[in-house]
Amino acid sequence: MAFDIGEVLKQMISAAGDVLAKEGPIIKGCVKAAFEQEKDALEEIAQARLEGEIDDDDLKSQIADEEDALKAALLACKVKGKVAAQKAANAAIKVFTGALETAFKAL
Repeated sequence: MAFDIGEVLKQMISAAGDVLAKEGPIIKGCVKAAFEQEKDALEEIAQARLEGEIDDDDLKSQIADEEDALKAALLACKVKGKVAAQKAANAAIKVFTGALETAFKAL
């Protein structure tokens, strides 16, 4: 059996794509949850400013705090994305090594 890198590459892409298709909704859900967690706090800040309960300096300070909180939540999602990328790479390399082993056996 000849080693057909074009065919192996197609299989590698398919394997990686399968993993990412499973992991994608998890990452998307993470991002959505991060924003949902901030929703109430942001709404309260906006209402407080619109009603004159806080001034521009307080507004800026509170927004900065919420930005830090959102950033932390999104960094957790980024980690999940890196895990998904690693799983996809592992799946693709597994296909490659399997194809290479099969080609060697055919020699």
